[in-house]
Amino acid sequence: MSFKEKCNTGIRELDEMLIGGIPRGRTILVEGPPGTGKTILALHFLVAGILMYPKHPEPGVLVCLDESPNDLIREANAFGWDLQRLMELRQLIIIDAFSGRLGLKPDLPFAVPVGKFSTDTVMSRIVEAQQDIKAMRLVVDPVSALLDELEGEERRKAVLRLSALLSRQSLTTILTTELEKAGVGVERYAAHGLIRLTYKEADTKVGRRLRIVKMRETMHSMDIIPFEIGKKGIELKV
Repeated sequence: MSFKEKCNTGIRELDEMLIGGIPRGRTILVEGPPGTGKTILALHFLVAGILMYPKHPEPGVLVCLDESPNDLIREANAFGWDLQRLMELRQLIIIDAFSGRLGLKPDLPFAVPVGKFSTDTVMSRIVEAQQDIKAMRLVVDPVSALLDELEGEERRKAVLRLSALLSRQSLTTILTTELEKAGVGVERYAAHGLIRLTYKEADTKVGRRLRIVKMRETMHSMDIIPFEIGKKGIELKV
């Protein structure tokens, strides 16, 4: 696979670990406990697609399931990422699947209405958003919230439908999920790649760690790499 067939993640050291980045058109699961930086890593990926290719940007779609889009926009600003501006430039669409789940009226045009939340509704919104701006990248944060109410065969079918949709739409996708929930469904096995973020305690300090567990269609590093979250986002200590 050539470098042209890979997507940069926005984190240089991670791209080097992946020998050029994530294989295009594939779905990657980023799992970890709360606070490890899953959403930040996903935002790196979305923003990089737009800003690192100014002549040929790769528009993105962000599905918010567990956090208000307005809160996420404010948090992104702290790292220098102006999501509101990218939305105005029609390079980014944020799908609000959070407000409707709580019975609140969404503010954004691409949203899941109150009382209409379901896996199929969210997938329909993804297709609409992609067609609207010709999106090439997608983040679903977290996919576990999309599947929480499903169990057994229904959960398996929902994951496979989502996986088939993303493949058909040729989207390069990051799905985030909490580590303790990652093993209860088949989303871990349906994904083409798996990046795990964890904590490690040493004496009185707690540090974050990143490991590429699997990545189909490319060689990759198997090292466990410490990282920090700084002013510009994730900083790997390779």
